[in-house]
Amino acid sequence: MFRKTALVTGGARRVGAAIVRSFAARGYNVVLHHGNSPEEANALAAELEAEYQVRVVVVQEDLVDSSAPARVVQAAISAFDALDVVVSSASVMEWRDFESVTPDDWARTEAINLRAPFFLMQAAARAMNEGGVIIQIADHLANETGFPRLIPHQVTKSALHQLVRTVADRLAPRIRVNAVSPGLVLAPSDLGDAAAAAFMRDVPLARSGSPDDVIQAIHYLVDATYVTGTVLSVDGGRHLRR
Repeated sequence: MFRKTALVTGGARRVGAAIVRSFAARGYNVVLHHGNSPEEANALAAELEAEYQVRVVVVQEDLVDSSAPARVVQAAISAFDALDVVVSSASVMEWRDFESVTPDDWARTEAINLRAPFFLMQAAARAMNEGGVIIQIADHLANETGFPRLIPHQVTKSALHQLVRTVADRLAPRIRVNAVSPGLVLAPSDLGDAAAAAFMRDVPLARSGSPDDVIQAIHYLVDATYVTGTVLSVDGGRHLRR
């Protein structure tokens, strides 16, 4: 039986793990990349292989290493000889006061949130056949102000929006490139009830989302063959009020 292959970075935990599960449920073989979550990654891979009778290959790479994205793509090609979908979900969001951000903080955030997605797309473009799909997981915070403790994160995610548009134009028509920009779909453990409630006051749909909302957007973009260069907001309409 022919199966397509999906590569998901940051696929061991939280939304990334839900994305991996969604592709396995649709019959894809999956390359599950993680940075430092071997127990979660291996357990998820074993579970999905048993449940869906697909292959899930686990790849551990630190995306701070500039050569890691190419190795992740090569692992996918070595395992499956093909690559149909790439979802770049790995990200870092570290809360730092403006005065306390260090060059190392900035370099790590830029490496994972921006440099790695670019070189992942570059390597994937070399490996993919016509009809390949690349999806970046962006962030609604890219277009907001009022989060001064997340400056490196916001700046790199904002740049990622532009990167998607630029690379989509470069790779068309052979490969489509889009992004999903989630709002509050899984609250950070340290957000707190008061902060979450304040955040929700600017969400027109008046509720938080879920990983399923992100997954639906991803699979829409996988199937939508006339869509490229789009950043799809999945934030309950919050972008309308920011």
